[in-house]
Amino acid sequence: MATKSLWLVACMLTPAVTIPVTALAQQQVSDERDHEPNQQSDVNPIETPDTDRAAFWEDTSLILKPRTYYLDRDRDTKADSVGWALGGALEYKSGWLGDWLRVNATLYTSQKLYGPDDKDGTGLFKPGQESFTVLGEANLTVRFAENHGMRIGRQRFELPYLGSHDIRMVPNTFEGIAIGNTSKSGFGYMAGYVDKIKGKSDDDFISMSEAAGAEGSDEGTGFAGARYIAAGGTTVGAIYQRTFETFDTFFAKVEHPFEIVKGSTISANLQYTAQQSSGDELIGEFDTQMLAAKVELKHGPFSWRFGASTTDDDHGIIKPFGNPANYLSVIVDDFDRAGEDAYMLGFSLDLGRVGPGDMSLFTNIVHGDTPETGPAASADETEYDLTLDWRLKESWSDRIWLRMRAAYVDQDNDFAGADDFLDFRIIVNYDFNLL
Repeated sequence: MATKSLWLVACMLTPAVTIPVTALAQQQVSDERDHEPNQQSDVNPIETPDTDRAAFWEDTSLILKPRTYYLDRDRDTKADSVGWALGGALEYKSGWLGDWLRVNATLYTSQKLYGPDDKDGTGLFKPGQESFTVLGEANLTVRFAENHGMRIGRQRFELPYLGSHDIRMVPNTFEGIAIGNTSKSGFGYMAGYVDKIKGKSDDDFISMSEAAGAEGSDEGTGFAGARYIAAGGTTVGAIYQRTFETFDTFFAKVEHPFEIVKGSTISANLQYTAQQSSGDELIGEFDTQMLAAKVELKHGPFSWRFGASTTDDDHGIIKPFGNPANYLSVIVDDFDRAGEDAYMLGFSLDLGRVGPGDMSLFTNIVHGDTPETGPAASADETEYDLTLDWRLKESWSDRIWLRMRAAYVDQDNDFAGADDFLDFRIIVNYDFNLL
């Protein structure tokens, strides 16, 4: 990595050094308000058990989660992509049987309302603008000790570089087995083996190594990780993943909020990713690293953030199983290409009650600088993002969440293949109980 970039990342953390925090709850609310689904740096325990031990039928739930999603990507030189989908999820969850067994299943669908054949590529449908329905989740949760358990079958994960990456109509889901504990604070752990993945725009499960690019292979992925949240709000987490005969990923982070005055906090965040080919190197030989940092100031309804990341020249970070972890991953791009040094400025505002709901917005500007020549050469680019959220709270509209997003990607036109484009999205989510 470039020495200047490492120096910059390290210097970003020096202003926040010794002040304790008392506003963790406010920080968590703000994090939900500014949720960027294209970035997953949390190392979450596998939440297998439930603290409520209701009977099997008494605690059974059936929840309908409709979603409609419109996406229009208008490119300067390449073909445009447009689609409008209606669908969502039907989620079943039983109560506990004998205080040790629970059944879960979720059916997902994405049905085309609009999608010209010559404007494919939105990711809302299967290739060819084809609607689809899939039983994405079907699993058993087994509790073998207080707050410790195991999940077996088709399921979602929410881990760095291994997760649902729920940025379209249907999330990634996986076939596997996982153990872990429910832990909102203190020590949490997770470990497991994943055999197959179903991508966001597909209804077939394929092997993890094939999803990584090794056509015809059938290797799976093992993982193990841990996370600790201290009383003062410090979070330390790490996870190791091995896709056998293919590649390894190691991720670690440390984050801490500091109260500077009452109602104002600064959070300092640092993360590290290392990837390398392993075993038979089914997708080729590579070895790369990424370092990223973010500092965020929060005061009342306002938030300001600055981030930076740097990636090795040898290879970019690969994410065949979803959930990019870089703090600078935003609406369109992840800014983790080979040799990329990236910088981010961001701002968030909670507008409070607007009409029948709560409204908030956040915006980011991210610039990525890559090599001009050599095997890692690619176009420099800047992404400008704006997200507006409106969560309705009244009467029948309670639990409706309207999200409008716009991104403009400006690439260096002096580089062959560069393509500026505007990405616009409208997403409406709703959920209500059928049982």
